[in-house]
Amino acid sequence: MRQTAVAFFRFFPIFSLVILSASGFAAEAPFYKGKTLTILINYAAGGPTDIEGRLIGRHLAKHIPGEPLVVVNNMAGAGGVVGNNYLGEVAKPDGLTMGFFTSQFFNLLTADPTLRVDLGKFVYIASIEGVAVAYARKDLPPGLKEPRDIVKAQGLRAGGLSVNSSKDVRFRLQLDLLGVPHQYVTGYNSNSVARLAVERNEIQFFTEGMPAYRSVIEPNMVKNGVVIPLYHDELVTADGEVLSSTEAPDLLTFAQLYQQINGRLPSGPRWEALKVVNMGQIMQRVALLPPGSPPAAVDALKQAFTSLLKDQEFAAEFKKATRSDPRYRIGMDGAKLAARLVQAPAEVKNLIRQYTEPKK
Repeated sequence: MRQTAVAFFRFFPIFSLVILSASGFAAEAPFYKGKTLTILINYAAGGPTDIEGRLIGRHLAKHIPGEPLVVVNNMAGAGGVVGNNYLGEVAKPDGLTMGFFTSQFFNLLTADPTLRVDLGKFVYIASIEGVAVAYARKDLPPGLKEPRDIVKAQGLRAGGLSVNSSKDVRFRLQLDLLGVPHQYVTGYNSNSVARLAVERNEIQFFTEGMPAYRSVIEPNMVKNGVVIPLYHDELVTADGEVLSSTEAPDLLTFAQLYQQINGRLPSGPRWEALKVVNMGQIMQRVALLPPGSPPAAVDALKQAFTSLLKDQEFAAEFKKATRSDPRYRIGMDGAKLAARLVQAPAEVKNLIRQYTEPKK
Protein backbone atom coordinates (compact mmCIF):
# COMPACT_ATOMS: atom_id res chain seq x y z
CA MET A 1 0.00 0.00 0.00
CA ARG A 2 2.81 2.37 0.87
CA GLN A 3 4.56 1.52 -2.39
CA THR A 4 1.38 2.30 -4.36
CA ALA A 5 1.03 5.68 -2.69
CA VAL A 6 4.69 6.49 -3.32
CA ALA A 7 4.31 5.52 -6.97
CA PHE A 8 1.23 7.76 -7.35
CA PHE A 9 2.91 10.83 -5.89
CA ARG A 10 6.07 10.12 -7.90
CA PHE A 11 4.05 10.51 -11.12
CA PHE A 12 1.64 13.20 -9.86
CA PRO A 13 3.85 16.14 -10.98
CA ILE A 14 4.00 14.73 -14.51
CA PHE A 15 0.22 14.15 -14.55
CA SER A 16 -0.40 17.71 -13.30
CA LEU A 17 1.94 19.11 -15.92
CA VAL A 18 -0.04 17.37 -18.65
CA ILE A 19 -3.32 18.79 -17.30
CA LEU A 20 -1.91 22.30 -16.97
CA SER A 21 -0.40 22.14 -20.44
CA ALA A 22 -3.70 21.04 -21.93
CA SER A 23 -5.55 23.82 -20.07
CA GLY A 24 -3.03 26.38 -21.26
CA PHE A 25 -3.46 25.22 -24.86
CA ALA A 26 -7.25 25.53 -24.60
CA ALA A 27 -6.97 29.05 -23.18
CA GLU A 28 -4.67 30.11 -26.00
CA ALA A 29 -6.79 28.63 -28.81
CA PRO A 30 -8.23 31.40 -31.04
CA PHE A 31 -11.85 32.24 -30.23
CA TYR A 32 -13.01 31.61 -33.81
CA LYS A 33 -11.09 28.41 -34.49
CA GLY A 34 -13.47 25.79 -35.89
CA LYS A 35 -16.45 28.17 -35.85
CA THR A 36 -18.67 29.89 -38.41
CA LEU A 37 -19.13 33.67 -38.48
CA THR A 38 -22.32 34.89 -40.15
CA ILE A 39 -22.24 38.41 -41.59
CA LEU A 40 -25.74 39.87 -41.73
CA ILE A 41 -26.42 42.64 -44.28
CA ASN A 42 -29.45 44.85 -43.69
CA TYR A 43 -30.16 45.65 -47.35
CA ALA A 44 -30.97 43.52 -50.38
CA ALA A 45 -28.43 41.87 -52.65
CA GLY A 46 -26.83 44.05 -55.31
CA GLY A 47 -26.90 47.39 -53.49
CA PRO A 48 -23.87 49.27 -52.14
CA THR A 49 -24.23 47.84 -48.61
CA ASP A 50 -24.36 44.33 -50.03
CA ILE A 51 -21.40 44.89 -52.37
CA GLU A 52 -19.20 46.20 -49.55
CA GLY A 53 -20.38 43.55 -47.08
CA ARG A 54 -19.64 40.69 -49.46
CA LEU A 55 -16.21 42.12 -50.26
CA ILE A 56 -15.45 42.06 -46.56
CA GLY A 57 -16.87 38.56 -46.27
CA ARG A 58 -14.51 37.27 -48.96
CA HIS A 59 -11.38 38.68 -47.36
CA LEU A 60 -12.00 38.90 -43.61
CA ALA A 61 -11.67 35.24 -42.59
CA LYS A 62 -7.95 35.01 -43.33
CA HIS A 63 -7.36 37.94 -40.99
CA ILE A 64 -9.36 36.52 -38.07
CA PRO A 65 -7.26 34.41 -35.70
CA GLY A 66 -8.56 30.87 -36.12
CA GLU A 67 -9.78 31.56 -39.69
CA PRO A 68 -13.48 30.69 -39.27
CA LEU A 69 -15.85 29.92 -42.10
CA VAL A 70 -17.58 33.19 -43.07
CA VAL A 71 -21.15 33.13 -44.39
CA VAL A 72 -22.95 36.23 -45.70
CA ASN A 73 -26.75 36.58 -45.49
CA ASN A 74 -29.09 39.43 -46.41
CA MET A 75 -31.92 40.54 -44.15
CA ALA A 76 -33.53 43.51 -45.85
CA GLY A 77 -36.68 45.37 -44.90
CA ALA A 78 -38.03 48.63 -43.47
CA GLY A 79 -35.09 50.63 -44.80
CA GLY A 80 -32.53 48.52 -42.94
CA VAL A 81 -34.42 48.39 -39.63
CA VAL A 82 -35.29 44.67 -39.84
CA GLY A 83 -31.62 43.68 -39.73
CA ASN A 84 -30.96 45.91 -36.73
CA ASN A 85 -33.91 44.51 -34.83
CA TYR A 86 -32.81 40.95 -35.55
CA LEU A 87 -29.23 41.58 -34.41
CA GLY A 88 -30.40 43.22 -31.19
CA GLU A 89 -33.38 41.00 -30.34
CA VAL A 90 -32.84 37.56 -31.87
CA ALA A 91 -29.17 36.93 -32.62
CA LYS A 92 -27.28 35.30 -29.77
CA PRO A 93 -24.52 37.45 -28.22
CA ASP A 94 -21.99 34.69 -28.86
CA GLY A 95 -19.76 36.52 -31.34
CA LEU A 96 -20.94 34.36 -34.24
CA THR A 97 -23.27 36.90 -35.88
CA MET A 98 -21.88 40.24 -37.05
CA GLY A 99 -23.96 42.90 -38.72
CA PHE A 100 -22.64 44.88 -41.66
CA PHE A 101 -25.21 47.63 -41.88
CA THR A 102 -25.95 50.94 -43.41
CA SER A 103 -26.48 52.66 -40.09
CA GLN A 104 -29.90 53.64 -38.77
CA PHE A 105 -28.78 56.65 -36.71
CA PHE A 106 -31.21 58.91 -38.58
CA ASN A 107 -34.11 56.87 -37.17
CA LEU A 108 -33.21 58.14 -33.70
CA LEU A 109 -34.10 61.66 -34.81
CA THR A 110 -37.54 60.70 -36.05
CA ALA A 111 -38.43 58.40 -33.12
CA ASP A 112 -39.10 55.63 -35.65
CA PRO A 113 -41.39 53.15 -33.84
CA THR A 114 -40.21 50.28 -36.04
CA LEU A 115 -36.69 50.51 -34.57
CA ARG A 116 -37.03 48.56 -31.33
CA VAL A 117 -33.36 48.24 -30.34
CA ASP A 118 -31.01 50.67 -28.61
CA LEU A 119 -28.30 51.47 -31.17
CA GLY A 120 -26.04 52.68 -28.39
CA LYS A 121 -25.78 49.17 -26.92
CA PHE A 122 -24.35 47.44 -29.98
CA VAL A 123 -20.63 46.67 -30.00
CA TYR A 124 -19.08 48.67 -32.84
CA ILE A 125 -16.15 46.92 -34.53
CA ALA A 126 -15.46 49.17 -37.51
CA SER A 127 -17.13 51.90 -39.54
CA ILE A 128 -16.65 53.94 -42.67
CA GLU A 129 -17.87 57.41 -43.50
CA GLY A 130 -19.88 58.30 -46.56
CA VAL A 131 -21.22 61.41 -48.24
CA ALA A 132 -23.56 62.06 -51.14
CA VAL A 133 -23.01 64.29 -54.16
CA ALA A 134 -25.85 66.47 -55.43
CA TYR A 135 -26.10 66.92 -59.19
CA ALA A 136 -28.54 68.62 -61.56
CA ARG A 137 -29.23 68.68 -65.28
CA LYS A 138 -27.29 71.40 -67.06
CA ASP A 139 -30.21 72.24 -69.37
CA LEU A 140 -32.44 73.18 -66.43
CA PRO A 141 -33.72 76.67 -67.37
CA PRO A 142 -32.09 79.12 -67.70
CA GLY A 143 -29.08 76.74 -67.88
CA LEU A 144 -26.47 75.71 -65.31
CA LYS A 145 -22.87 76.57 -66.14
CA GLU A 146 -21.54 76.45 -62.58
CA PRO A 147 -22.87 75.15 -59.25
CA ARG A 148 -23.99 78.56 -57.98
CA ASP A 149 -26.41 78.84 -60.91
CA ILE A 150 -28.73 76.45 -59.07
CA VAL A 151 -30.32 79.42 -57.29
CA LYS A 152 -31.55 80.67 -60.69
CA ALA A 153 -33.20 77.34 -61.53
CA GLN A 154 -36.76 77.40 -62.82
CA GLY A 155 -39.15 74.46 -62.66
CA LEU A 156 -36.77 72.24 -60.70
CA ARG A 157 -38.09 68.79 -59.80
CA ALA A 158 -35.94 67.13 -57.13
CA GLY A 159 -36.14 63.35 -56.88
CA GLY A 160 -35.97 61.19 -53.77
CA LEU A 161 -36.52 57.68 -52.45
CA SER A 162 -38.81 58.12 -49.44
CA VAL A 163 -40.19 61.04 -47.47
CA ASN A 164 -38.74 59.65 -44.23
CA SER A 165 -35.28 58.78 -45.56
CA SER A 166 -32.21 60.69 -44.45
CA LYS A 167 -31.28 61.23 -48.11
CA ASP A 168 -34.51 63.08 -48.86
CA VAL A 169 -34.56 65.11 -45.64
CA ARG A 170 -30.95 66.12 -46.20
CA PHE A 171 -31.30 67.48 -49.74
CA ARG A 172 -34.62 69.17 -48.98
CA LEU A 173 -33.01 71.04 -46.08
CA GLN A 174 -30.14 71.99 -48.39
CA LEU A 175 -32.37 73.29 -51.18
CA ASP A 176 -34.46 75.25 -48.69
CA LEU A 177 -31.32 76.76 -47.14
CA LEU A 178 -30.20 77.86 -50.60
CA GLY A 179 -33.66 79.26 -51.31
CA VAL A 180 -34.16 77.14 -54.43
CA PRO A 181 -37.86 76.73 -55.36
CA HIS A 182 -38.49 73.09 -56.24
CA GLN A 183 -41.10 70.39 -56.61
CA TYR A 184 -40.32 67.39 -54.45
CA VAL A 185 -40.89 64.06 -56.23
CA THR A 186 -40.23 60.96 -54.14
CA GLY A 187 -40.92 57.23 -54.20
CA TYR A 188 -38.25 56.03 -56.62
CA ASN A 189 -37.42 52.43 -55.75
CA SER A 190 -33.65 52.80 -56.04
CA ASN A 191 -30.86 55.17 -56.98
CA SER A 192 -30.60 53.59 -60.42
CA VAL A 193 -34.31 54.17 -61.12
CA ALA A 194 -34.04 57.81 -60.01
CA ARG A 195 -30.88 58.22 -62.09
CA LEU A 196 -32.79 57.02 -65.14
CA ALA A 197 -35.48 59.59 -64.33
CA VAL A 198 -32.80 62.31 -64.46
CA GLU A 199 -31.63 61.05 -67.84
CA ARG A 200 -35.23 61.18 -69.11
CA ASN A 201 -35.67 64.68 -67.64
CA GLU A 202 -38.54 63.53 -65.41
CA ILE A 203 -36.55 65.04 -62.53
CA GLN A 204 -33.59 67.38 -62.77
CA PHE A 205 -31.92 66.95 -59.37
CA PHE A 206 -30.76 63.92 -57.39
CA THR A 207 -28.08 62.92 -54.89
CA GLU A 208 -25.96 59.75 -54.85
CA GLY A 209 -23.18 58.33 -52.70
CA MET A 210 -19.58 58.94 -53.67
CA PRO A 211 -18.97 55.41 -55.08
CA ALA A 212 -21.92 55.74 -57.49
CA TYR A 213 -20.91 59.28 -58.38
CA ARG A 214 -17.34 58.29 -59.23
CA SER A 215 -18.22 55.08 -61.07
CA VAL A 216 -21.40 56.07 -62.94
CA ILE A 217 -22.33 59.75 -62.78
CA GLU A 218 -18.94 61.35 -63.34
CA PRO A 219 -17.70 59.21 -66.28
CA ASN A 220 -21.05 59.18 -68.04
CA MET A 221 -23.44 61.97 -67.16
CA VAL A 222 -20.91 64.65 -66.15
CA LYS A 223 -18.36 64.09 -68.91
CA ASN A 224 -21.15 63.84 -71.48
CA GLY A 225 -22.49 67.23 -70.39
CA VAL A 226 -25.85 65.99 -69.09
CA VAL A 227 -25.44 67.03 -65.45
CA ILE A 228 -23.24 69.22 -63.29
CA PRO A 229 -22.09 68.34 -59.76
CA LEU A 230 -23.26 70.97 -57.28
CA TYR A 231 -21.81 70.01 -53.89
CA HIS A 232 -21.19 67.15 -51.49
CA ASP A 233 -22.40 66.74 -47.92
CA GLU A 234 -20.36 67.71 -44.90
CA LEU A 235 -19.39 65.15 -42.28
CA VAL A 236 -20.22 66.08 -38.69
CA THR A 237 -18.69 64.34 -35.69
CA ALA A 238 -20.53 63.50 -32.47
CA ASP A 239 -18.78 66.55 -30.96
CA GLY A 240 -20.27 68.80 -33.65
CA GLU A 241 -17.08 69.33 -35.68
CA VAL A 242 -17.87 69.95 -39.37
CA LEU A 243 -15.51 68.22 -41.82
CA SER A 244 -15.22 67.86 -45.58
CA SER A 245 -14.77 64.43 -47.11
CA THR A 246 -11.29 63.43 -48.21
CA GLU A 247 -12.94 61.56 -51.08
CA ALA A 248 -14.06 64.78 -52.81
CA PRO A 249 -11.26 67.38 -52.88
CA ASP A 250 -12.41 68.45 -56.35
CA LEU A 251 -15.98 69.25 -55.30
CA LEU A 252 -17.50 72.01 -53.22
CA THR A 253 -19.07 71.17 -49.89
CA PHE A 254 -22.61 72.40 -49.35
CA ALA A 255 -21.38 75.09 -46.94
CA GLN A 256 -18.80 76.29 -49.48
CA LEU A 257 -21.47 76.61 -52.18
CA TYR A 258 -23.74 78.46 -49.75
CA GLN A 259 -20.89 80.85 -48.95
CA GLN A 260 -20.20 81.46 -52.65
CA ILE A 261 -23.82 82.41 -53.17
CA ASN A 262 -24.50 84.36 -49.97
CA GLY A 263 -21.08 85.65 -48.92
CA ARG A 264 -21.32 83.97 -45.52
CA LEU A 265 -21.54 80.51 -44.02
CA PRO A 266 -24.97 78.98 -43.41
CA SER A 267 -26.67 79.44 -40.05
CA GLY A 268 -30.07 79.22 -38.44
CA PRO A 269 -32.49 76.41 -37.54
CA ARG A 270 -32.28 74.54 -40.85
CA TRP A 271 -28.48 74.54 -40.77
CA GLU A 272 -28.49 73.20 -37.23
CA ALA A 273 -30.93 70.49 -38.31
CA LEU A 274 -28.78 69.63 -41.34
CA LYS A 275 -25.68 69.26 -39.18
CA VAL A 276 -27.48 66.83 -36.89
CA VAL A 277 -28.75 64.80 -39.88
CA ASN A 278 -25.20 64.69 -41.26
CA MET A 279 -23.85 63.19 -38.04
CA GLY A 280 -25.01 59.80 -39.24
CA GLN A 281 -22.70 60.04 -42.25
CA ILE A 282 -19.56 59.81 -40.09
CA MET A 283 -20.54 56.16 -39.48
CA GLN A 284 -22.48 55.41 -42.64
CA ARG A 285 -21.58 51.72 -42.78
CA VAL A 286 -20.91 49.83 -39.57
CA ALA A 287 -19.68 46.39 -38.58
CA LEU A 288 -21.15 45.53 -35.20
CA LEU A 289 -21.98 42.73 -32.77
CA PRO A 290 -25.01 42.19 -30.51
CA PRO A 291 -24.87 43.74 -27.03
CA GLY A 292 -22.97 41.60 -24.54
CA SER A 293 -20.84 39.77 -27.10
CA PRO A 294 -17.68 38.06 -25.74
CA PRO A 295 -14.65 40.36 -25.39
CA ALA A 296 -12.54 37.71 -27.13
CA ALA A 297 -14.75 37.96 -30.21
CA VAL A 298 -14.66 41.76 -30.15
CA ASP A 299 -10.87 41.83 -29.88
CA ALA A 300 -10.45 39.23 -32.65
CA LEU A 301 -12.68 41.13 -35.08
CA LYS A 302 -11.08 44.50 -34.38
CA GLN A 303 -7.70 42.89 -34.94
CA ALA A 304 -9.00 41.35 -38.18
CA PHE A 305 -10.29 44.68 -39.54
CA THR A 306 -6.99 46.35 -38.64
CA SER A 307 -5.16 43.67 -40.62
CA LEU A 308 -7.70 43.82 -43.46
CA LEU A 309 -6.91 47.49 -44.06
CA LYS A 310 -3.32 46.49 -44.85
CA ASP A 311 -4.45 43.83 -47.35
CA GLN A 312 -3.53 45.15 -50.79
CA GLU A 313 -5.68 42.59 -52.60
CA PHE A 314 -8.74 43.65 -50.60
CA ALA A 315 -7.97 47.35 -51.09
CA ALA A 316 -7.64 46.92 -54.86
CA GLU A 317 -10.88 44.95 -55.13
CA PHE A 318 -12.71 47.44 -52.88
CA LYS A 319 -11.54 50.40 -54.96
CA LYS A 320 -12.46 48.68 -58.22
CA ALA A 321 -15.98 48.02 -56.94
CA THR A 322 -16.65 51.30 -55.12
CA ARG A 323 -14.18 53.78 -56.69
CA SER A 324 -13.09 54.70 -53.17
CA ASP A 325 -10.55 53.57 -50.60
CA PRO A 326 -11.54 51.36 -47.66
CA ARG A 327 -11.03 54.01 -44.98
CA TYR A 328 -12.51 52.00 -42.12
CA ARG A 329 -12.08 53.27 -38.60
CA ILE A 330 -11.76 50.71 -35.85
CA GLY A 331 -13.93 50.84 -32.75
CA MET A 332 -15.55 54.27 -33.18
CA ASP A 333 -17.88 55.20 -30.35
CA GLY A 334 -21.29 54.43 -31.77
CA ALA A 335 -22.83 54.78 -28.32
CA LYS A 336 -21.62 58.38 -28.10
CA LEU A 337 -23.06 59.22 -31.51
CA ALA A 338 -26.38 57.56 -30.68
CA ALA A 339 -26.59 59.47 -27.38
CA ARG A 340 -25.82 62.76 -29.13
CA LEU A 341 -28.67 62.22 -31.60
CA VAL A 342 -31.13 61.16 -28.92
CA GLN A 343 -30.22 64.30 -26.96
CA ALA A 344 -30.54 66.66 -29.93
CA PRO A 345 -32.55 69.80 -29.07
CA ALA A 346 -36.32 69.38 -29.33
CA GLU A 347 -36.61 72.22 -31.86
CA VAL A 348 -34.10 70.48 -34.14
CA LYS A 349 -35.92 67.14 -33.93
CA ASN A 350 -39.29 68.82 -34.54
CA LEU A 351 -37.98 70.54 -37.65
CA ILE A 352 -36.53 67.28 -38.99
CA ARG A 353 -39.81 65.47 -38.32
CA GLN A 354 -41.70 68.11 -40.27
CA TYR A 355 -39.68 67.07 -43.31
CA THR A 356 -40.62 63.41 -42.80
CA GLU A 357 -44.35 64.04 -42.76
CA PRO A 358 -46.16 63.63 -46.10
CA LYS A 359 -47.61 66.90 -47.34
CA LYS A 360 -51.38 66.98 -47.30
